[in-house]
Amino acid sequence: MPLITANFTQYVVYYIAGSSAAAGMPQDAEIDCFDGAGNRAGAIYFYPASSRLPKNQNTANGIYLYFRIARFSDVMTMLKYEKPLYLALDTANHAGYIGTSNEPTGEQEGP
Repeated sequence: MPLITANFTQYVVYYIAGSSAAAGMPQDAEIDCFDGAGNRAGAIYFYPASSRLPKNQNTANGIYLYFRIARFSDVMTMLKYEKPLYLALDTANHAGYIGTSNEPTGEQEGP
C-alpha cells in the first residue's frame, strides 16, 4: 500500500454560497490545510449529495480529499478537537482519510 501522508496544524474554511458550480467551484465547502510553517499540506473538499465525487489525489499543492457535504460537521469537529492531524492517501486505490496520531485513551482536547 503506497501510503503518503501530510501533517497539518492550521486550516482555513470556505463555506461557499450561491451557484458555486457556475463559478467553476462545484464544491459546497473547502478546507485548506497547512503545516506549522504555513506550507499547504492539502485540501478537503465537500460536494453536494447529487454530485459525483472526484478521485482523491496527490497534487503539487498537497493531498486532496473529497467528501459529501453531509460529512462537513463531522470533519469540522475532528479538526477543532483532535491533534495532531494528518491527511493520508493510498496512491494505488485513491482511498484517503483524515487521521490522528497516537493519543492516550480518554484524552479530551475539547472545551
